[in-house]
Amino acid sequence: MIAGPVVYLLHFERPISERDTAQHYIGYAFHLPSRIDQHLHGRGARLTQVAKERGIPFVVAAVWPGDRSYERKLKNQKCGPKLCPICRRAHDPRQLSLDLAEEDLL
Repeated sequence: MIAGPVVYLLHFERPISERDTAQHYIGYAFHLPSRIDQHLHGRGARLTQVAKERGIPFVVAAVWPGDRSYERKLKNQKCGPKLCPICRRAHDPRQLSLDLAEEDLL
């Protein structure tokens, strides 16, 4: 478990729409379980609200120690798929998978 502020990557099961192909969200939280709960209940970022409205599930794909400036740096790079272990595994099936229990991520 990572203590303190974290930057996290959400992976949506499918793109938000045909027109908006976003499938990732990068966010920041001091307490990740609370922030993910907000997203799950439609009280998070607008993108996760839309995903909830459209019945698109998402998972926490990656978590890094970091603050808002690190979050902004990752967002500005617009490289969610490159950072996402789920997407990387889909493109390279030889990549090993490490399945962690949910409490290991929080």
